[in-house]
Amino acid sequence: MPDIDADQRAKPDSTPVRLITIARVCEQKDYPTLLRALAEVRDLEWHLDQVGDGPLQGEMLRLADDLGLAERISFLGLREDVVPLLARSQVYLLISNWEGFPRSILEAMRAGLPVIASDVGGVREAVQDGRTGSLVRRSDVHGLAERLRQLIGCAASRRALGEQGRSLFAERFAFDRMLEQTLAVYEEILTSA
Repeated sequence: MPDIDADQRAKPDSTPVRLITIARVCEQKDYPTLLRALAEVRDLEWHLDQVGDGPLQGEMLRLADDLGLAERISFLGLREDVVPLLARSQVYLLISNWEGFPRSILEAMRAGLPVIASDVGGVREAVQDGRTGSLVRRSDVHGLAERLRQLIGCAASRRALGEQGRSLFAERFAFDRMLEQTLAVYEEILTSA
């Protein structure tokens, strides 16, 4: 993944806290858990930008309304301006029932955002619990609400986790680094043949 300029990075310690999730609205992504957890932290100041669409969009709009969250969530649909949307955010969320290795988490880390994500599939390869963000058990509404409460309430934690995530992105996932590692593997194979 190519890097971005410093002026395109987030300021996770800014307030009020703007949360963001970039994910298709489908069975794979666990929006019901996310929305129910957000309802548990409605006493805090936050706003969620939800980027993406899908077959369950109408159902999630109704759930947000039923939970009294409709005014605090912007359902943005499909967008081409992900980099500036991440730059104006303070916390990235990816709450899922299952995953492979989600690229959106790398985009968030590249922007310097702390990540809260479900501990499913390959998520743990990028999100290091307590270092670059928080991992929560699948479908754990209360555990997710607790992590949200901690990060929304602590600018210093958001900043520290975002900085660590940004460092890990640069160290392991930036395009130049991945190219360097791939070429080293090829060189090793060719010299040993």
